[in-house]
Amino acid sequence: MTPITKTAPDDDIDIEMEALKDSAASQRALDYYLKPAVSQHCLEKKIFVVRSDLSHEEALVNACDYLRCAIAVALGGAENQQGAQRDLFIGVAHFVENAKMLLDKALDAR
Repeated sequence: MTPITKTAPDDDIDIEMEALKDSAASQRALDYYLKPAVSQHCLEKKIFVVRSDLSHEEALVNACDYLRCAIAVALGGAENQQGAQRDLFIGVAHFVENAKMLLDKALDAR
């Protein structure tokens, strides 16, 4: 019979690995690969649901209204800003206005 010998633990702990052990990035990676998929039950709790009988034209009209409001909010926010922040608000308004013009064109074609 051989006697049981205890081995001393290595004192060569990798400091970089120890720092990563409790980091947010490692936690996200573990969550991504090890957590089960989100169940369908969680996805059903929506605040905003589009009616199933909504026609294409009604959807386009409502989308245009939402975009018109978004333009108003962006331009309203731009009034109180200066410099790069103002340019950002105006740029958002410009992109939303272009999207609204595309929807208006689609509505006119119907």
